[in-house]
Amino acid sequence: MIDPNLESPEPGDSAEPASRVSGMRDLGPSAMATFRAVERVFLDVAKRAGYLEIRTPTVEPLHLYTSSGALSPQLLDRVYSFLDWDGWSGERVVLRPDATVAAARWFVEQASEGALPEATARLAYVQPVYRFEPEGIDREIWQCGVESFGVAPPEGDTELIRLALRLLQALGIDGVAVEIAHAGLVRAALEAAGLDRRAQVEAYDRLLSGEGTVADDLLERYPQGSSALRLLFGVNGDSAAYIANLRATLGVAVPEVVEALDELERVTTALDELDTPYRVVPATARNLEYYSGVTFRLVAQDRECVAGGRYDHLCEAIGGAPAAASGFGADLLGLAALVPARGPRRRRGHSQ
Repeated sequence: MIDPNLESPEPGDSAEPASRVSGMRDLGPSAMATFRAVERVFLDVAKRAGYLEIRTPTVEPLHLYTSSGALSPQLLDRVYSFLDWDGWSGERVVLRPDATVAAARWFVEQASEGALPEATARLAYVQPVYRFEPEGIDREIWQCGVESFGVAPPEGDTELIRLALRLLQALGIDGVAVEIAHAGLVRAALEAAGLDRRAQVEAYDRLLSGEGTVADDLLERYPQGSSALRLLFGVNGDSAAYIANLRATLGVAVPEVVEALDELERVTTALDELDTPYRVVPATARNLEYYSGVTFRLVAQDRECVAGGRYDHLCEAIGGAPAAASGFGADLLGLAALVPARGPRRRRGHSQ
């Protein structure tokens, strides 16, 4: 109903044109055609690998994200949250800021109800996530991703990296570089240097931003581990020999990293067998608290295309039974911008 108290412009007056909310975008017919083409390739590649599509609600409980550790302090300040009133009480809810946690909630609920035929599930999705960003940056991001539940390392990790590579190949995106890391390595090194939880997160974020002073700061706090820390933070390896060097230095200085090195070595061995070039770097993922194992990202044309990793504690953190879990996500529109003018490659037959 139109409020009669609102003033209407007089004939001939020029009203302000309607405008979009900052950070949101329209997709016209041409952009939608590209969007659908990339979406079809993604869902096809995922389905052929056994990942079945789901869709989760746009609105989720805030506690689902805070209890899981999926919201870093920086991201917590950028969610769209509000009270969902129910009578005299209300629950704090959010516009879904990440699709992984919602997929894990779906898996936990289905598993607890006995609705899954097996203890494993491979899921895929294409749906928007919402994050408040400075003006000029997208706040609605169409995230396409896959999540694997019940598949242990290293099989689950190598399966995802191979799937991500097949996706970019099917889209016709060339010149892809693979970067891998292990959250346990950096976490153990930062703990050995005496950093508390908050300081670990801050140091990790500085590493991701490319600050070169992090290693120097840590060396002052932990001089006995200087060789190991310089190797971990100052050198990016591209072969099994680098893992061996880490084992001989970091494994001695910080014995807690041995299991993480074992997992990382098995993944790099699998990549060597696939003849897939890679770099072992200190960190690839944005949230140190969230990830538990191998993390990775694929880069092309100086842009991150796909990123993901292992988060084995997530299902238990949101109230489910413990389950091995890993996945990756990508900005679908970002992928579309990297697709060459000729479009995605046409598939021949049904072989993978």
